[in-house]
Amino acid sequence: HHDHDHEHGEHCNHPHHHHHDDDVKSFVYRADKPFDPAKLEDFLGAIVQVYGPRMLRYKGVLNMQGIDRKVVFQGVHQLMGSDLAAPWGPQEQRQSKMVFIGIDLPRDILEKGLQQCLIG
Repeated sequence: HHDHDHEHGEHCNHPHHHHHDDDVKSFVYRADKPFDPAKLEDFLGAIVQVYGPRMLRYKGVLNMQGIDRKVVFQGVHQLMGSDLAAPWGPQEQRQSKMVFIGIDLPRDILEKGLQQCLIG
């Protein structure tokens, strides 16, 4: 439809219009290629600086280039930590999976940025 009425864009009470403040969304990012650890660290550091207050919770299991163990990371707002977990099994598919839960997070920016941290 086209927007002939600009008046109530912000304040409309239609049920589909969520108030910006509580629009909590989560999304999952998966990748089969390994991450470049330095790039990923820079990217996540930058994202947390900018979007930290809106990032309610995030976590993941990461396949990092040059590390034969799973890297588990999790965080809340600006606090982020990561640990080495069990080694990847010989039959296991080394796939990274990250979950982000936050308020109005720019999924496309996060996905593009993560994509650029992959090797290959």
